[in-house]
Amino acid sequence: MDQAAAGVEKQRVIEGLEREETPSLPSAESCPAGCDGTHALWYLSVSRPSTSFVGQLSIPIRKAPKADKNATFGNIRTRSLNPHDFGYLINEAKKCEAEPPFLVILISTTHKEFDARQAIRETWGDESTFPEVRVVTLFLLGRSTDAVLNQMVEQESQIFHDVVVEDFIDSYHNLTLKTLMGMRWVATFCSKAQYVLKTDSDIFVNMENLIYNLLKPTTKPRRRYFTGYVINGGPIRDMRSKWYMSRDLYPDSKYPPFCSGTGYVFSADVAELIYKTSLHTRLLHLEDVYVGVCLRKLGIHPFQNSGFNHWKMAYSLCRYRRVVTVHQISPEEMHRIWNDMTSKKHLKC
Repeated sequence: MDQAAAGVEKQRVIEGLEREETPSLPSAESCPAGCDGTHALWYLSVSRPSTSFVGQLSIPIRKAPKADKNATFGNIRTRSLNPHDFGYLINEAKKCEAEPPFLVILISTTHKEFDARQAIRETWGDESTFPEVRVVTLFLLGRSTDAVLNQMVEQESQIFHDVVVEDFIDSYHNLTLKTLMGMRWVATFCSKAQYVLKTDSDIFVNMENLIYNLLKPTTKPRRRYFTGYVINGGPIRDMRSKWYMSRDLYPDSKYPPFCSGTGYVFSADVAELIYKTSLHTRLLHLEDVYVGVCLRKLGIHPFQNSGFNHWKMAYSLCRYRRVVTVHQISPEEMHRIWNDMTSKKHLKC
């Protein structure tokens, strides 16, 4: 082999070693009854090899460790691929101290969306609307590059005490960090909650339908539960698309089933599972796809629910009574819809 060919071959092998490859794990459909996430635990326990060169190119050999029957997320010791070590700039650490909530609402928002946050506080996100069940509402943000906006959000937080901010730049491509921030917050400060809703600031949520028809407070709490509008698709390779995914980041032709990030609900135990799985899972900028990747590693299959809509729907009282979420709702529309639905509860459809 001549020098040029040897150089090309060496570079090809180096690139192959440097690429973080994720072992394919059994899907939820193939997971046997009683599956408790040991597939994910096995993956987390695999140590990554190192690469060394001594004269000739040396290719390390991966050795699969023996399965540890006592392995848990708490006792696994392995290098973290994505250490989520962003500090809290604003936190509400005592939100759940008085009484564990039935439902935690995590709302992804941006600094300029004050009107949307206020509309949610005054409508479906009002924590006092359903006195028989405890609801905690939180708005999730990163750090703005505009110091004035950061100061305005801090003042807003001092008034409403419902904002959490972590020290990463708030941007579209950091939405995954924002979702993981919410998972981390629930796992750390509200682990005894029963359910979590993750949604966005332009979503209308029919809380009555969500609480009483879907989650049902009088029934035994579910575990390892995840539901929403389930999407089965693959990566878009067109660089002009908002949802572009490069082959380098995600080489597979299909995504695992995932719930639209506009709104999904899960049992609170899943928050810690996803957060800790993310520490060892290569980050993707599409947060809903990334959560789906983590769920696949955990052997948790998201359930389809027709009440979750990731598109805009023309308003009618009877139609909106049947939904859980509706997308692309302005603050003004949110007020109109909420007022109409609450004032006409006596009307039958």
